[in-house]
Amino acid sequence: GLAVALTLGAGAGVVAATYPRALAAPAAPATVTVSAEAAPAPTVTVPAPPVTSGRAAVATPADRFADGTYLVGTEVEAGSYRSPGPAPGGNGHCYWARLRTGGASKIVADQLTTGAARFTARKGEYVQVAGCEFTHG
Repeated sequence: GLAVALTLGAGAGVVAATYPRALAAPAAPATVTVSAEAAPAPTVTVPAPPVTSGRAAVATPADRFADGTYLVGTEVEAGSYRSPGPAPGGNGHCYWARLRTGGASKIVADQLTTGAARFTARKGEYVQVAGCEFTHG
């Protein structure tokens, strides 16, 4: 039995030497790139800021102002304001309005005049002026 096993083993070796098989090269490590789409950014709705004079807020509220819209208590002082009337070289009219920040009608009070004007502004509301200059006091 031992001679047969050696003969079979030797025969297999002769066959392998006579007809060599191509050995497969070891597989190279594969690199897999997975790309995923980024999740869409959430939609954020930001309310538009109120119309302002375009000037940077000052450290101390002003006591004199002309054309523009101002936040009372921040950009202009709260209190009474007066104007002698329309600015020279303008259209001959002076307009002022007190505005609140919300609600159906934002106009609390307003006036269009060709003469002197006076109003009282309260902290937290806006004041809009066109065609004239107002002074605190």
